[in-house]
Order: sequence, then structure tokens, then C-alpha cells
Amino acid sequence: MVSNILGIIIGVVVIIVGVILMVIWWSMVIKGLMAVVPILLILIGVGALIYFISEIKSKMEIGKEEASTSDKK
Repeated sequence: MVSNILGIIIGVVVIIVGVILMVIWWSMVIKGLMAVVPILLILIGVGALIYFISEIKSKMEIGKEEASTSDKK
């Protein structure tokens, strides 16, 4: 019980410090976002490409398997 309350108190203190620092360093926060957003977009795009290409490949393989099993019948 005490550890839960202590965790909540620490969490609130960290949030308050974070908000204060964000207000003080607002221009640096914006510059950081400007630096990170393009990199994140590139990584998300690459991840989406890899995922959907693998989905297409797996569907093609399933189609080939179904075609070969229907030919055998």
C-alpha cells in the first residue's frame, strides 16, 4: 500500500517537473520534435512496407498451396 502511494507521489512529481521543463525549454522541445518527426515517419513507412509486402507474399503462397491441392484432387 505504501509503495503504491509512494509511486503515485513520485509520478506526480516527475510530471510536474516535466511540464515545468517543457515550458522553460519550449523552443528546444519544438526543435527536437522537428528533428524526430521525419525520422519517425521514415521508420513507420519502412515498417508498413515490410509488413504489407510480407502479407502479400503470404497470401500468394496460400493461393499457390490452394491451387496445388485443388489440382491434386
